[in-house]
Formats: sequence, C-alpha cells, structure tokens
Amino acid sequence: MHALDALFGNRKVIATFDLPGHLQSLADRIHPDRGLSVDRIIDEHTLLPYFAAFEPPVLQAKARNAMCMGSIDGLHVRLGLSAFRIGRNQSLRFCFECAREMEATRGELWWRRDHQLPGVLVCPAHICLLQESTVSFSQFSRHEFVAATSQNCPQHAQSSVPMVDHACLAHLHRIALRSADLLRSPPTGRSLARWTTFYRSHMLESGLIKSMATVDQYRLKKEFRDFYGRTLDILPSVMVGGEFIGDWLVSMVRKHRKANHPLYHVLVQDFLHQRDSHASAFGAGPWPCVNPLAKHRSQSPIKTFTQHRNHGNRVGVFSCDCGYVYTRCLDSQTGILGSPRFLHYGPLLASVLRELVKAGEGLRQIGRSLRLDPKTVVRLAGELGIAVSWKSTSIDRRQLVLPNVVDQRESHSLDLSPPAPVNPSPTRRPRRDWPKVDSTFVANLIAWADIVYAEIPPVRITIAELERRMGQRGWLLSRRNRLPKSKEYLDRVVESTEAFQIRRIHWVIGELVRSGAQVKAWQVMRKAGLRSTSLALINGILASAPSLSRMVA
Repeated sequence: MHALDALFGNRKVIATFDLPGHLQSLADRIHPDRGLSVDRIIDEHTLLPYFAAFEPPVLQAKARNAMCMGSIDGLHVRLGLSAFRIGRNQSLRFCFECAREMEATRGELWWRRDHQLPGVLVCPAHICLLQESTVSFSQFSRHEFVAATSQNCPQHAQSSVPMVDHACLAHLHRIALRSADLLRSPPTGRSLARWTTFYRSHMLESGLIKSMATVDQYRLKKEFRDFYGRTLDILPSVMVGGEFIGDWLVSMVRKHRKANHPLYHVLVQDFLHQRDSHASAFGAGPWPCVNPLAKHRSQSPIKTFTQHRNHGNRVGVFSCDCGYVYTRCLDSQTGILGSPRFLHYGPLLASVLRELVKAGEGLRQIGRSLRLDPKTVVRLAGELGIAVSWKSTSIDRRQLVLPNVVDQRESHSLDLSPPAPVNPSPTRRPRRDWPKVDSTFVANLIAWADIVYAEIPPVRITIAELERRMGQRGWLLSRRNRLPKSKEYLDRVVESTEAFQIRRIHWVIGELVRSGAQVKAWQVMRKAGLRSTSLALINGILASAPSLSRMVA
C-alpha cells in the first residue's frame, strides 16, 4: 500500500512542513494509545501556532478547521503570509549539536519545527548558527516526506548566515527564543483593534509615543536601528539600504488594519521588552481589582492596562477579567495619582443588586455595600431593569450618570437633592457646600471630557454634550456662577466650531495617510462632513505640512 494511503487514506496529500492538511484523517488512523488527537498534532507538530499567533480568533479557528479537513489550498493567502516579503525557507534547517544529541539519546534524527521558523537563524537550545540541510523543497516531490538523517544533515553543511559577532548572536538568540515560545504558548487571540491598543500602551510606557494617537516615528526608527544594529540586515526581508522594507515598523505602531508577520511582532516586542522603560506613573503591575463583589479583591489580577492623554493629563483604564473597569487620572501639574473611579461593574452586579433590592435593603446601605453613591445605584438599577421600592426622590427623577470615585464616602458624594424646609434656627447649616460641589463636579467633568475627546470618530466637546453624558441637561448653566472651578475648566476645554473642524480634519488626514491613500482635499471634506466653504481651511492645513502636501493630488 502507498505510504500516503496508509497515513491519510489519500495519495494526493501534499507534503508540507508548515501547514499540512488532512490531519483529521491522520489522527483517525493513529492508535488511541498514542494520545495524538488532531488538536495535539496541530499544536505540537505544525507551525500554525506561530503563523496564527497574532491573527483574530475567527481566522485562527478557520485555519485550524482547514488543516483538519484538508482544504489548505490558499491557506497561506488567507493568513496573509503570501503578502509578506518574508518568504518560506527554501530548505529544511538543523542544528548539528541537536542532531548529535538526538543520535545519542534516541538513535535517530528528526526535524525540529522551531528551526524552520522565518527569522530563526540560531538554535534556541545551543546558541549556535543553524545549518542548511540538503533537503531542498525544489528538488523533492510535493508528495514525498523526507526524514532527517546524518546524510542530509552533514556536519560541515553551510550555515544559514555568515559568522556574526557576539552582540548580533545575542539578538538572534532572543529572537529565536521568542519565536519558539509562540509555538509552545501563543498569546491569547486578540482582534486587530486590541493589538493596536497593546502596542500603543507599551510604547507610551517606553516614552516613544506622545499620546495614544501620536507616535514619534523618527525617534522610534532611530532607536530601533541603534538597538539591533546589523542584525536587521541579516534577518530576511526586514531592512535594506538602511530603510525598513515596506515601512513595516510604521504599520506596526499605527492602527492595525491587517495582520503583520509574526517576525515583525517578535522584533517589536523584544525591542520594547529590552528597552529601559520609563517608570510607570501607575505603579508596577500587576494591579488590584477594586470590585467588592469579586473574590480576588485582595489580590492583583490585572496584568495590563491601557492609557490615553487628555489636555496633558494621563488616564489609565484598568479592566479586570471579572468585568469591573475603573480609571485613575495622573494630574500633569501636581503629579498626584487620583483615586480609582468606577466605570463598569460587569456581570457580577445584576444578581447581587437584585437580591439586595429583594431583601428590602435601603438605598444608601446598598450604595455602601457596592461602594457606589446612591445616585449611581439608582442609575444601574434602571439600566438592568430592576424594579426598586425606594420612594420617589430627586435622585430617581434626574437619573444622574456620573463617573464615580470608587472609594469616596457618603459625606463626599454630590448632593443634588431638593432644598430642605427652611429652618428658622440661627445655627442652621447651609443647604449645600458649593466649594465641595464644585470640586466634585469638576473632577467628573474632566473624566467625561477625557472620554468624549478619546472617541473615534471625533465628537465635539460642548457644554451640552457633557451635560447630556452626565444626565444633567441644563443643570450646569443655571449654576455656573456658583461653580468657578467648573466654569474655568469649561472655558478651556469646550471647543469652538472651527477648533472642532480643525481637529476632525487632522483626524481624517491621519486616517487617509494610514490607509496609504492619496490625500485629496475633497476626500477630507466629505469624510469630515464639512461643506465646500471649508476647502480653503483644508488646503491650508495640507499645505502647512510638506510631507502631506506632496501627497495631495
């Protein structure tokens, strides 16, 4: 019987070393005692974990299914590998030290899959240059499987690259280790948008990015070249003539619209890891989860966080797997890190809040249990559709929506209840402490302004927009004279029509540049939602940037 018939039940199966197909048929023909399920074969004996490590989960599942069922035609195209200049190896590679150990311990040789990865030029185990075997893909039949032997893996085979110095060898060894790690433990599947956030956040910590939307490209390229040195010239299709081929480094730190080759991810992540990162203003991770309903509250389960800038202040957003999300704001002037501010509670809230209401707990008691102020409790109950038995108050009518400080005490909450009856006693306290109300209110304004400013596509920051987000339409305008801090902040942050148009124009231009399209004034006008009267303004902005003016048709 033909070998392919015995293994796959199909003698037309193509012998490929990286992404083979018909693996379900192969698994079905292997004795169950071997424990080689089709998923184990893919995870431990193919290169799919490496090539799909940075693909969206949906595409990872499709690639795995194609290898199971045998429909691998065009799989390299679907994974985007055909579009990269980094091609497949032309022959199988080996490490002579590994081959000698295999012969001594097992009496035979085999191909190590981490030796066949693009960009892996050094053995991760022995830190020596890999060698080219005599098994060239152009010399053997596409239906022929070739085992590793001492004949096709000779001791004096040609090295994969010429001799390198110690610094270059150290870089190549780290790259080999990181690439091999992708085979053994690939990262959790992320969407392209989440990979964008991942790199922007890490670059912000490294001081190579001015904001979550502005990268210091010149500095990044220079420090990247200085860090790796001539190693970039040795790696396949990474750099030529002092320039990054295809400008891949720029695309890695911009908005991810398509997948990037795993080797590019390995290089950038290694660079960021080795770089002396600036001390995080939010402290060294991991970070705690302040969800009072979660059992891990005394631990630090949050491994990463995202951050953005707004008017010079840095805002960190901490998301726990339990669903709880909070923010902390670093004041740029004082350097003081603010207290955690509640954003989202997650799935643990609904059942607990429903039980507390059913048990007849008071509004303020529930607020203390959940570490929320009463107004937020009312709002969350309404969002979850939980019927409450509390008496109708101004809190119920106004449905206040504010980002609340998680650990603020009841006495510090913003009191917007109706004025109490007049007490004729001369020792009566004032109904409201307006300075305290002003301080609390301006903190909430800053939080909501950060959120509005970070939205994509841009949203104009106006008093009406902030009042709408806070569920207090018309409340601020009628009390501006009593809130000097809030008034001063609004005078600085509220955008005029022209200022917002300019911000939106810059955003549209950035989107067109990142997509590689030619920047045309009429395209900017249409995408920004402006009229033809704005063409002069758009042309002026394009003309003010020489690099953009050359791209204008």
